[in-house]
This record gives sequence, C-alpha cells and structure tokens, in this order.
Amino acid sequence: MVRRTILAALVVLSVLFVLLAVLLSAWWWIAAAILLALLLLGIWDVLQRHHSVLRNYPVLGHLRYMLEKIRPEMQQYFIERNVDGRPFDRDTRSLIYERAKGIAGEKAFGTERDVNEIGYEYLIHSTTPIRQPSEPARVRIGNDQCAHPYEMAMLNVSAMSFGALSANAVCAMNKGAAIGGFAQDTGEGGLTKYHLEHGGDLVWEIGSGYSAHAPKTAASTRRCLPTSLRTTRSGACR
Repeated sequence: MVRRTILAALVVLSVLFVLLAVLLSAWWWIAAAILLALLLLGIWDVLQRHHSVLRNYPVLGHLRYMLEKIRPEMQQYFIERNVDGRPFDRDTRSLIYERAKGIAGEKAFGTERDVNEIGYEYLIHSTTPIRQPSEPARVRIGNDQCAHPYEMAMLNVSAMSFGALSANAVCAMNKGAAIGGFAQDTGEGGLTKYHLEHGGDLVWEIGSGYSAHAPKTAASTRRCLPTSLRTTRSGACR
C-alpha cells in the first residue's frame, strides 16, 4: 500500500510539473526532471529484489541507507561525549594531536569523568608512607596442582611479535625484564635466540601457531627446550 501511494504521488506530481513547464515557464522543467528521476528510481526500487526496505518503501527507503552511512559522524559530533570514545576518547586524541603538532602539551587539572561511578579506578596518596618493597608486587600463576607455579610481576612486557620488531628491540626488552624482575611475552612470532640473550623471564606464546611450534607433545617439548629455558625462577621457565 505504501509503495503504491509513493509511486502514485510521483506520477501525479511529474505530470503536473510537466504541464506547468509546457503551459507556463521552462523553469518548471527543472522540478519536472527531478520528479521524473525520482519516479524512475521508485520503479527500479519496486522491481529489484535485493533490498526489501527499498521494495516496500521506494525512494524513501534510500534515506535509511543515507542515515546509516553518516551514523558514525552523527554519533561522534552530536551524541558522543568527550570521554565516551573507545579505545581513546576525544580528549585523549586531542591532547595527542596537539602535542604531535607542537601546539600545546599541557592538560589542566580536573576531569569531566564521574569519579564516584562504580568501576572507576584511580590512585590516591597514602596517608601513612610505607617502606619500598624489596621485590615488586607479584601474583602466583598456578595453584597446588601445578608442578611449577610462577610468581609473576604485576607489570610485564606485553606480547610483541619478533617479526614486528628487531633483534635489538627484543634484546633491549629482555634486558629490561631481567633488570626489573618481570617477564617478557614473546608474541606470536615464536621464541628466538634474542629472547634468551639477557636471561629475562619469558612467556612463550604458542598461541595461534603461526610460527610453527614443532613439538606435538609435552614430553617432546621438554626434550627440545635448551638448558637455558629450563632454568627457573621459583620453578618456572625463563
């Protein structure tokens, strides 16, 4: 019913504007041409069988796809707050752009965020100073059922594939892990000799298997590991 009404209205208006163009002024041909183009578009929408929205709502259905196309911009400029974006909100992006262009590198104190919102995390000064711990805070990986549980530092070097870095970069990160007493994740690029250069703790990421970790059983894996990998901190592989 709706599509018939739309097409009928376009036919009537097209005929009307054509008559006005013929009888009154040639300027009416502009409006007549637009209406005729919309009429042809409506006929095409009704005949096509790929989009039910266009078939049921000829011409008008295109507004839906136009709004979908500009939805990200509408969301960003008219709906989204400065602190809503993910993974980086607008305030953070603006600060990065300004510092990259050398415009401004300062950020005023204060925040637009609701610091009392459930789940908001922040650090506050301790009213009673405590002694600096001799070892960084750690969390145990593995329980009593684990043969070699590992006391992992709270902050470590995240997974970065060797193929995305360089030998010097991997060596530098492993040396930092050794000095700081934390671990380095090998990433999907496999374990290389550069990860073993300075003896920092390692998380060997077998993960997706992109780098063809050959051993197929735990026993064969244990046999193939070099001696340096079997050296442990609290029983864990380094």
